Amino acid sequence: MTDTQTKSTAPVRIELFIQAHASTAVVESLRELVARARRLEDAIGAAVHVETWTAVRPALEELSDSGPSVSGTVEAFRSWADRHGYDLEPAFDRRETPSIVGLRATEVRVPTACVAVYADGDIQCVAPCADGDRIYTVMDCLTGLEDGITEPFGARDDAPRGSSDSDGPAERYARPEETE
Repeated sequence: MTDTQTKSTAPVRIELFIQAHASTAVVESLRELVARARRLEDAIGAAVHVETWTAVRPALEELSDSGPSVSGTVEAFRSWADRHGYDLEPAFDRRETPSIVGLRATEVRVPTACVAVYADGDIQCVAPCADGDRIYTVMDCLTGLEDGITEPFGARDDAPRGSSDSDGPAERYARPEETE
């Protein structure tokens, strides 16, 4: 992203991902998050798509007839973050996990909630993310979209937002097993 916020005239697509195995403690927060994203369909004419996802092992995902889905999406998000000076850690990470036969496998882990914003087919924003000084939450991204801005993290000199206690459980970087 650039260091300035831009008002968009291009068609906006919003993809909201929610953890398929999220704790029941965050279900209501996730419901509110989905409702807020859906309101953007009328408010700014965005196309909103909501999808559930979960951690995956890329080696197993590649065996699917449809090919990598979650790992491919996460790689596209990482590429966007690298190009624009953001970091997706700790919300997204890779870890080595043991298998039943004693071998280790890589697992791609995903956050409880994530939003990706596209304009003209290009990623404009992925949240949660961080730029070293600040954490940008899904709520920060939706607020920018409500204001008509498709690059809502343009002004990077404000105080950190993502660490606020006002964010709901779905906004935190916690993974499902950490919130149960």
